[in-house]
Amino acid sequence: MECAEMRTPDVNYDDLSERVIGYRRDLHQIPELGFLVYQTSAYVRDRLSRLDCEISEIVTTGLLAFFDFGKDETIVFRADMDALPIEEATGLPYASRNPGCMHACGHDGHMAGLLGFAEILDRYKRDGFQAGYNALLLFQPAEETIDGALRICGTHIFDKYNVKAIFGMHLWPMMAKGEIASRPGPMMARSTAVDVTFEGVSAHCGEPQKGRDALASACRFVSDIYAYKEHHVRERSVLKFGRLESGNVRNAISPYAKLEGTMRTFYDNTWEHLVFAMKKLASEIEEAFGVKVSIDVSKSHPAVVNSEKLYSEIKPALMNLNYVELRRPVLIAEDFSFFEQQLPGVFFFIGTGSGIPLHSDDYDFDDSVIIEGVKLFNALFTGLPA
Repeated sequence: MECAEMRTPDVNYDDLSERVIGYRRDLHQIPELGFLVYQTSAYVRDRLSRLDCEISEIVTTGLLAFFDFGKDETIVFRADMDALPIEEATGLPYASRNPGCMHACGHDGHMAGLLGFAEILDRYKRDGFQAGYNALLLFQPAEETIDGALRICGTHIFDKYNVKAIFGMHLWPMMAKGEIASRPGPMMARSTAVDVTFEGVSAHCGEPQKGRDALASACRFVSDIYAYKEHHVRERSVLKFGRLESGNVRNAISPYAKLEGTMRTFYDNTWEHLVFAMKKLASEIEEAFGVKVSIDVSKSHPAVVNSEKLYSEIKPALMNLNYVELRRPVLIAEDFSFFEQQLPGVFFFIGTGSGIPLHSDDYDFDDSVIIEGVKLFNALFTGLPA
């Protein structure tokens, strides 16, 4: 017969959900950017300070909450903290009070859910629950800038706590409300910022032969690389340019142009294929137009690739949840990928069913769904074999 102290204490998710919704609406009103999440961090610390955990700072405004169950290994659960430079247009009674800044990506819900899970861990400690692992809750700033996770990985914090695995989640508007999803292997794309600059020679438009047209070179580059990708890259990927800067006046050949775009891939060979193609095209355009072309793809973060071994270990714990396995990865990016380069990890989506795209000025969701993420984390913590 199972000993009483080994039985998982019951959790009143209805009461907890009310508190979690309150946390979300409080946090939604104080959105902040990047690492400058001072109000947000103070709010989270205040709620954590009421619980039986060790609180510490990481990368200035991030927070760690360590729940010590006396075990050798630790599991990390992560939530992101930062918002976006967007003027909110929802008209909600708890809308942003910080002009030009909005939680338009659900990070307020992620933090609220992790605070709710912290309350469960606190209850487990008070009830003497014999957990299989310690728990480390990571509240991470600067996810939107891709610097937050990278800087945390440079702190060696995972070695300090002897971390076995890391889990994270993201609210997902294009899935049914309350549905939980993930998959083994590639789940989200590698994201690369692509900057292409063209240096030419200015001349009056009445004497174009004296110039070297950077603007025309940039236009040819976009047209040709799009055509190449369509016909020669079979793997699922994205290469698109959203911004072109060029020229000074209407009647002068532009001596300078800059393209800014993004590339999304799942596999390194696809990434290398596209970079090689861009560099080859750049060389051809230099010869054809007499301009100098430079390509910068140095700003990048890897794909989210879930550990197949860890996924198989936790899959039985997911069967009592509203869980489905994703058929294929998505082309959205997430800096959780940096953590997965250091640790076995699995990332999840929690469906909101709203259909409102992330990063929209009218982004919102039914915050009763946050409790599904809390249930997920609890199932992972209690269900991962020791």
